[in-house]
Amino acid sequence: MPHWKSEQLQQLLEEQEPQLLFGQAVKLAQALDMEFVGLTLHLHVAARGPQVILYNNYPSAWNSRYQAEDFIKIDPSVSKCHHTTLPLVWNDELFHEVPQLREAATAYGMTHGWSQSVHDQQHNESQLSVSRAKGAVSRDELFEKSAQVMWLCNTLHAALSTHHLAKYSPLPQLSERELEVLKWSAAGKTAADVAMILSLSTSTVNFHIRSVISKTNASNKAGAIAIAALRGLL
Repeated sequence: MPHWKSEQLQQLLEEQEPQLLFGQAVKLAQALDMEFVGLTLHLHVAARGPQVILYNNYPSAWNSRYQAEDFIKIDPSVSKCHHTTLPLVWNDELFHEVPQLREAATAYGMTHGWSQSVHDQQHNESQLSVSRAKGAVSRDELFEKSAQVMWLCNTLHAALSTHHLAKYSPLPQLSERELEVLKWSAAGKTAADVAMILSLSTSTVNFHIRSVISKTNASNKAGAIAIAALRGLL
């Protein structure tokens, strides 16, 4: 199994700037004999809908074509990664319904590789692809390197999804009491129930609920609960 240097791993784990962080990941993938690295983040952002963020070291001409022709909508490595966390090896069988996509990618040197995804509890997803121009991926190579690629995918997802979620939708700053009220509300308790459980007046509980709705920019209590759950607050 190819070994990464401890200083390389340390640099990756300590890096805070997203592009530099991804640059460290590219170096690690290249140490695995993979020339190209692509990361696609699929994030669910409250009140804004799904967001797709791309990081890669692909040729600029390929990036332009991929976006211009909206290849992401027909890319089987993208659609299949939504439903599995197993590595998907790039081959003719995977792309049998869209051979033109495989032919186009091959023209830019992205012929052999695989895609790996990770899904978190808030339904956000990262898809990491590693590829090269020459040398088909054998079963032995996949077994040898897939664990490292999976670790890389998880590490990038943890850092970059947190960064972009905070950028798109800053984490609501809820007080301890507001969180208590919200958690009991999420459990199906009425304001009167929550008041009795927390030894508060019903009007105080309703005050906290209105505050939470305002802080989460939700339209009602149910929306505030959904947003809080999506952001991992419950």
